[in-house]
Amino acid sequence: MGIINSTEKKPVKIEVIQALRGIAAFIIMVYHLKPILIPNDPFKKEIDFLFNSGPAGVDLFFIISGFIMVLITRKLPGTFPSTLEFFIKRIIRIWPLYIFATIYYLIITYRFSLDQIPVLKAIDSLLFIPLENTDPPYWGYPSLSVGWSLNYEIYFYILTALSLSFGKYRWYFFSFMIITTLIVIPVLYGTLTLDPTQNQLYKYPYLNLITNPVIWNFVYGILIGLLYNSELFSAHLSNLFSSVHLLFIIVMLAIWQYLSGFFAGHGPDEWGFSMAVLFTALLFYSRNKAKAYPYWLVYLGEISFSIYLWHLPVYETIKYCFGKLAYPAYSSGITALLLSVSATLFVSHLSYKYLEQKSHLYLLKAMNIK
Repeated sequence: MGIINSTEKKPVKIEVIQALRGIAAFIIMVYHLKPILIPNDPFKKEIDFLFNSGPAGVDLFFIISGFIMVLITRKLPGTFPSTLEFFIKRIIRIWPLYIFATIYYLIITYRFSLDQIPVLKAIDSLLFIPLENTDPPYWGYPSLSVGWSLNYEIYFYILTALSLSFGKYRWYFFSFMIITTLIVIPVLYGTLTLDPTQNQLYKYPYLNLITNPVIWNFVYGILIGLLYNSELFSAHLSNLFSSVHLLFIIVMLAIWQYLSGFFAGHGPDEWGFSMAVLFTALLFYSRNKAKAYPYWLVYLGEISFSIYLWHLPVYETIKYCFGKLAYPAYSSGITALLLSVSATLFVSHLSYKYLEQKSHLYLLKAMNIK
């Protein structure tokens, strides 16, 4: 999925974003699939070591999302039509594929017993409504569990759209809302924290979501985007991070934190902080460099949303097929993991090409949106 500049017809891509998206999607995928390994599997310890911090990819996704919102909205006038068009474009990038993947996952998980599917939970999930008041920052896993992060994405899109309606004062309004929801309300209730796993225990599930400190990761992305758009700060940061030695130190520290589990967890003072620093360093280091990343890694970023949505349905399909063939043992172990990863990448390629892109273009055309 590229970065779409709303004032131009052609998509503008920043390769470092796609590369990091690809890495984030891959580590999340393996993290979710590695429980299918059995105790004596070869490479189990190595895979656990390399991917135990896989959820850090979600924090990176949130930071990148905040950054992208700055880029694609910077020239929008803030009129009602442009704001509505912005919101529709964001929704139709996510919703159609999410609906399709969720329905498929439910059908295959419940082994085609449609009467057993919890329909009300599925509807709430597809409407991005938190299901519970407990277990932050997930607030009850949706029908397709990875959808919990999309609840935050959609809220962030809503907040960005509301901010756009204030025109040149958009970031003032955005700041006001962030201060209100992440500082003022928690202070009033005595629940101010940077820990997204702390239970706010508000009466309304959506209030729990919009006050969760994991949202600070989006704010990191917004701040990085504003610095990127500033000629003054951008020049200084590009000069600062042009040093290969500094970049090496930052990358190594981020890898060390990821592998060691030091301050491991969602939130602005754990994975969020290190991912924000890493993203900033790589972004400004790469700014004036052509083709800094290999094509396959950039393409992995292109299909990252499909990877994120399809890895669980793909594994469930593999498990179902081996069960039907009377070979259930083949649905676990290292070979099952390799098969699941390979199949997910293949399905994600097809999904991106024939579902993501085509549904997006079709809906844009149907709504007469350029």
